[in-house]
Amino acid sequence: MTAAISSLGVGSNLDLSSLLDSLQTDEEKRLDPITAKQTSYNAKLTAYGTLQSALEAFSTASAALADPTLYTQKVASTSDNFTTDVGSTAVSGSYSISIQQLASAQSLVTQNVASDTSTALGGTADSSGRTLSIQVGSGAAVNISLTDAQTSLSGLRDAINGANAGVTASIMQSGDSGYQLVVTSNATGVNSGITMSVSGDDTLNGILGYSGGNVDPATASVPATGMKETTQGQDALLTVNGVSVDRSSNTISDVPQGVTLTLNSVTTSTQNLVLRQSVTGSDKAIDDWMTAYNTLLTTFNSLDQYTAVAAGDDQSTTNGVLLGDSVLNSVKEQISNVLSTAQSSSTFKVLSQLGITVKDDYGNADNGTLSADETTLIKNLSDNPTAVSAFFVGDGKTTGLATQMVNIANTFTATNGVIDGATDSINSILTGLGKQYTQVQTSIDADIARYKTQFTQLDVLMSSLNQTSTFLTQQFDAMSGVSSSSSSSS
Repeated sequence: MTAAISSLGVGSNLDLSSLLDSLQTDEEKRLDPITAKQTSYNAKLTAYGTLQSALEAFSTASAALADPTLYTQKVASTSDNFTTDVGSTAVSGSYSISIQQLASAQSLVTQNVASDTSTALGGTADSSGRTLSIQVGSGAAVNISLTDAQTSLSGLRDAINGANAGVTASIMQSGDSGYQLVVTSNATGVNSGITMSVSGDDTLNGILGYSGGNVDPATASVPATGMKETTQGQDALLTVNGVSVDRSSNTISDVPQGVTLTLNSVTTSTQNLVLRQSVTGSDKAIDDWMTAYNTLLTTFNSLDQYTAVAAGDDQSTTNGVLLGDSVLNSVKEQISNVLSTAQSSSTFKVLSQLGITVKDDYGNADNGTLSADETTLIKNLSDNPTAVSAFFVGDGKTTGLATQMVNIANTFTATNGVIDGATDSINSILTGLGKQYTQVQTSIDADIARYKTQFTQLDVLMSSLNQTSTFLTQQFDAMSGVSSSSSSSS
C-alpha cells in the first residue's frame, strides 16, 4: 500500500503548492468587484456622516439667527447703587433713579440673656403641652410643639429652623458669658412682620412672645418681657423718572419695563440708567452663522469635487465621494436658491443690503463664501434691529432667511430624513454585498479544497508510478546482469 503524502508535491516532484497558491489567487479575484463596491459604499456612508455633521452645525447656527429675541437685546449702564438684568421687553431710553430706602427684614432678639445655650428656659408645661406659634405678615401661623429640652436656646433655634416658618433663628453671644436668640424674617418689607407666642408655658411666652411694636405704649419703654425688635421691616423706596415706587423687596422686576433692578445702597445723588440696543449677541450670531455656512460650503465642494481628465482616461481618484449624488445636489440647490432669492421683508431683501457679501471664490458668485462689512452690519443692527429680524426670522415658520435655512437643513438631517433614507439604502446594499461576498468565498474555498484533493491524488499516483518505475528498472537491471554473466560463462 502506498504511503500518504505529507507535503504536496513530494510524491510527484512537482511544485504543486505554488500551483495551488496561484489558483487560489486567481479564484479570489472573483471577490474584487464585491470588495470594490463595499469600499465605495462605505466611503459614501462616511461622506453622508460628514454632510450630516456640517448640516447640523449650520442648522444650529441658523436657529440661533432665527430667534427673534436676539434682535431685542438691550445693554444697561452700570451703577454702584444697583445692578440690572435687562430682558427682551426692555425699551431703550434713559431713566433717572434715586433710592431713598432699602427694603429690610424685621429682626427680633430675646431680652433674657442666657448663661449657656443648652439649659432649658421654659417653665412647667400645661397638660396639653407647650406650642410655639410663629406668623409672618398675613400668612398662616406655623405651630411648633416643644419638649422641655427644646426650650434651650439651641433647642429653640433648631426647632424653629426645622419648621419652615418663614423665619431664621440664630444664637448671638452678647457678652463673655451671655447668649440671646435672634429671629429674623425671611422676607423683607413692612408687611412681613413677625408675631410669636407660646401657649401652655407662660414662662417661655414671657421670653419669646412678640405681637408687634417694641415699646409699651403706656410707658413708652421697651416691654419688660418678650422679644424686642432690633431691625424694623421696611419697604424699598425709590423714584424712577420722578415717579415714587414702593416695593417690599430690593429686587424690583417691573420698573422700568423689562428690567430687573437689584438695589444695593441708598443713592446720594440721582443715578442715570441708560438702556440701548445691544448688537453684541446678534453680531456674534451672524458671524457664527457665516462661519457655519462657509464650513458647509467647504464640505460641499470637498464631497463633489471634480478633476477633469483626458478623453478615454479613468476618472480621477481625487474626485469627491458624492460627485453627482442626488442628495448632495438637492441640498446644495435648495440652500443656494434661498441665498439668491430676495426675502419678502420690506427693508432688507438680500444679504448685501445688510453688509454681507458672497465671494466668487468657487467660480460662482451665488455659491461663494460669506464675509461681512462689520461697520455696515453693526450700523444696521443698531439702527434697525426690527428690519434685520424681519429679514432673518420672517414669520418664524416659512419666511425669513435663517428660518428657511433651518427648515432645509432639518429636512435632510432629521431622524428618518433624507440623509437617513440614503444611508438606510446603502446599508441595505452593503448587507446584500456581505452575503454575496460570503457566498463567493464559500465557492472559492470549495474549489480550492477540490483542487487540493486532486493534486494530492496526483501526487500519490505519481509517487506510486515512480516507485513502480524504480522497481521495474531494478528488475531489468538485475535481469540484464544475469544475462551478461551467462554470456561470459559460455
